[in-house]
Amino acid sequence: IIFSMVAFMLGYLRMNVDQATDELLALTNVLVFDGSNGDIDREKNSNDLTKSLEKMLRTRAIAPETEMKDTKLPSKRSKVVLYAAASTNITHPHIFRTYPSRESSLNPTIIQALRATMAIQSLFPPVKVGGQQTQESFIGGALGANNPTRLLLKEAGEVFGRNRRVAQIISLGCGRPQVLSVELSNAVDADELLKEATIDCEMVANELSTRLFSIDAYLRLNISRGVEPFKMKEWYNLGTVGSLTAAYLATPDVSASINNSLRHLRARIGSVTLDQLSRYFGL
Repeated sequence: IIFSMVAFMLGYLRMNVDQATDELLALTNVLVFDGSNGDIDREKNSNDLTKSLEKMLRTRAIAPETEMKDTKLPSKRSKVVLYAAASTNITHPHIFRTYPSRESSLNPTIIQALRATMAIQSLFPPVKVGGQQTQESFIGGALGANNPTRLLLKEAGEVFGRNRRVAQIISLGCGRPQVLSVELSNAVDADELLKEATIDCEMVANELSTRLFSIDAYLRLNISRGVEPFKMKEWYNLGTVGSLTAAYLATPDVSASINNSLRHLRARIGSVTLDQLSRYFGL
């Protein structure tokens, strides 16, 4: 649930990696993810999240009521999109943009949009956006859109034009999931299987890796082993995750891929157009 937050911190608020990490750690210190000792107070989580986001924006001289598409802010900020699911259709990703588009009439505040992308029902209440007659309720990420790479490629083609050349597509995973299985006699296991399957991004990642195998412009980084046992509530164990990540990045194949990606980014070499990418996926 944090990837949309990270994208906004890095792309729109122009934080560096250390600043974004510090903000996320501060956020996890005030939110409750562990419901093993009783029900999670979703309203308290929502209020604490709102206060933290307000503080984060004020620190960067942005008013808490600032909307996603705010013409008063500098236009040089990176274009960022956030995806969330409306309660009326959880399979259709609704797009909140920081730039004008004819496709979206809703223009939530930054805080509303960020809360909407994080509002999974076990942790937060739904987030309502819009006026009384046009109001919609959002409940986190849309099914099948937790890895939004295909959606972003389609959006990029519409925003920048299909002839725009692409230097690099970087897809960051949060660790490959364990093999999912279920004991049919155990209802709890079935519920856990459904929960894990809906947040599994690997199907999209595997499709992209297969279709873009011969294209240097695509880089997927994802720890292959070691992080499977970690749950969302285990933020206190980030030291172990950091060690596993460092070991993964140091492997020869991964290190070589990162170096190649850096060369493309520094030289702004576009090896493929958005039109060519769209043909791979029929976009």
